[in-house]
Amino acid sequence: MSLREGELLAALRRGELELRYQPIVDLRSGECRRVEALLRWRHPRFGLLEPGDFLPFASELIEQIGVWVVRAATAQWTEWRGLGPALGVGVNVSAPELAQVDAFLEAIAPLGSGAITFELSPETLAGAEERPAVTRLAAAGARIAVDGVGAADAPGRTLASHLDELKISRALLRRATEDPRALADMRSLVELARDYRLISVAVGIEDGAMRDLARTLGCELGQGYFVSRPLVPDRLGPWRRWVAGVALTGSLTLTTFAGIGKAAASGGGQQTPTLGKGVLPTACSLDLPTVAARTGIELRCDRTDVADIYTDESVTPAVRDALVKAVERDVATLQQEFGRSFAGRPAVYAFATRTGFAFGLQEIFGVRGPDAGLLAVANGGITLPRQGAIVLNLQNVPNDKDFAIVRHELTHALVHETIGVDSTLPAWFDEGLATLEERAGSATSGVRSSAVALSILTAGKTTLGDLEQGTQWVQQNAALDGQAYSVAAEAVRLLKQRVSRDGLMRILETMHQGSTFAAAYAGEAGESIGDFERSFPSRLAADQSEARIVQAQRPDGVLWTLSGFTPESVVTIAIDGAGYHLEYEVRTDKYGMHQGSFGGTAPKGDYTIRASRTGTSATTTIRT
Repeated sequence: MSLREGELLAALRRGELELRYQPIVDLRSGECRRVEALLRWRHPRFGLLEPGDFLPFASELIEQIGVWVVRAATAQWTEWRGLGPALGVGVNVSAPELAQVDAFLEAIAPLGSGAITFELSPETLAGAEERPAVTRLAAAGARIAVDGVGAADAPGRTLASHLDELKISRALLRRATEDPRALADMRSLVELARDYRLISVAVGIEDGAMRDLARTLGCELGQGYFVSRPLVPDRLGPWRRWVAGVALTGSLTLTTFAGIGKAAASGGGQQTPTLGKGVLPTACSLDLPTVAARTGIELRCDRTDVADIYTDESVTPAVRDALVKAVERDVATLQQEFGRSFAGRPAVYAFATRTGFAFGLQEIFGVRGPDAGLLAVANGGITLPRQGAIVLNLQNVPNDKDFAIVRHELTHALVHETIGVDSTLPAWFDEGLATLEERAGSATSGVRSSAVALSILTAGKTTLGDLEQGTQWVQQNAALDGQAYSVAAEAVRLLKQRVSRDGLMRILETMHQGSTFAAAYAGEAGESIGDFERSFPSRLAADQSEARIVQAQRPDGVLWTLSGFTPESVVTIAIDGAGYHLEYEVRTDKYGMHQGSFGGTAPKGDYTIRASRTGTSATTTIRT
């Protein structure tokens, strides 16, 4: 990102700067005590920018920006006050900005005592030149907080007498969850604040462990994404009684006029949202301003020929464009693979962070807090069939711009559209089919999936029966270190081999007509699904009994993978071509596999790769 000279000054004049407000809550009761004003720039080319993106280049405008922030915050407080009791607003002020103290005093004069809290760094408060300005602000009724306090920044008694609040740094809080010394430092700061009769605030609460630690140590207030992300002010005023749900997962709950309406629970114990007549609209007809006002989540919608793609403000243009292309690609691929089209336009919602994903699941889709938190940690996405919605967690998605997760979730959506939203599938089949589609075209992923699944089954770590219940899938997958998907994919691959691709489609169509999965499978395969589940380990072992080498073309040569050898054994590799011979030894991993590459420096042509050890061998031909 490259900002042009004069852009920020023009932004000030055009009104492109805006404030978000992050709740600061009582860690005991969950009630919001005040909010912190956070500066944002709605850039016409780059979208919503945070201060770190532009303030380093704004040294000549720092004082002018500081005055704008204070005036905007006081104007917002005044607007809220006209609608009922107003919460206090905190504003960060740097040392250079204190040169504009007269403008600050003019802005806060009509508000009365305690309305505005000026948050200053320890270095600013320690400066002799800044002390008179701070004293004038306090004398005018402003509250003073020292922000970003670490162990070395503890204020002395003289300075503390001029303060109202001590905000403990996010870095210290993070370290305190795992470092005993940092824990002792944080405890000392909380006790110091209590001795000085200052309010203590834990900043940067990102998960339940941080929240619990801060509360246990005696911090009175807390702030961070686990409590709430920064919110837009419109229609989110304090007269609606902000209450943070810190007792559950930390996402902000508005106890009155909260979020979007929530309907009855659907499968898996999750709640589904209602808008209008109870169905989430597509074709970019979701009321985005209302969503933003009610939840603080700002979404952008890109309508393509095949789907509507909603992305939150944190998703960069490059990622958004790649996502749009992936959706268009995979809708076409899956419709061809399944021989049917989506009956409705899929709606894909993408959040840049786990926090945004969890918050979006709760506030837009009505998913219960504990479920949303668990999904945010473990999942790259989730499909909500009743809403025709796919929700992606981009923080958990590999940064390869291929977005294979899109194929996975679109498969879920098309399968459930085919069988009907009231029909149910074994979790291993549902996830396995989606995983097969996600990995389609990757021979390397397929052979590793087979080896991993066979190893897990041979060790007796799971069975298909263990992986049958959708409500237990996340826990079972976690217990298998994320490899439940490989086991499920191999099960569906063998099932598909038995009944054929067309037979698998007939099973889904039969379910749409009212049959159960078990009955549909039995009618197509001539055996019960129980028989298939019980025989799956032996069938997979037979399928993988021969050693093999698979290959994938790369720009710099060929990536080859051998499998089916004894785990952690020595294998001899021989590569032969015209006037070329190379021989060496490798050791297989715990799955009996090894991966190598060839062709980066060898002459172009055909080569034979042979892998062998006593009693086992595999051969393939590659072309570089």
